[in-house]
Amino acid sequence: MRDLGALGSAYLANAVAEPDLYRVMFDAGFELEDARAADATLERLVTAVARARDLGRFRAEVEPLALATQSWVIGHGLAALVATGPLPAEALDHGVPMLTALFVGAGDEPQRCARSVRAGWRIN
Repeated sequence: MRDLGALGSAYLANAVAEPDLYRVMFDAGFELEDARAADATLERLVTAVARARDLGRFRAEVEPLALATQSWVIGHGLAALVATGPLPAEALDHGVPMLTALFVGAGDEPQRCARSVRAGWRIN
């Protein structure tokens, strides 16, 4: 769970530090030079979700790709609204409770989950 928090905060920190690069990453007007590199990025998140599930933090029926995608949607929404949009940097603080709610919904224990996600969160 800490790793999932760390992956989310690293994604957000990069988007805030490099908003122009972040914007270009999602520009549909160009083709990826190496689509496998982009897939490998999502795969890291999927692997972290699968590891947490295998350790009993999520219900056994949780599909890692689905939960990783939901986690990415939270991160992407925050990144887009802060790095390239109207929200102030303080809005990044919403990442921990949103990820915690998502992960508790997938079966993790609320207080333990919040502590773990917070421990991985590296955005000030």
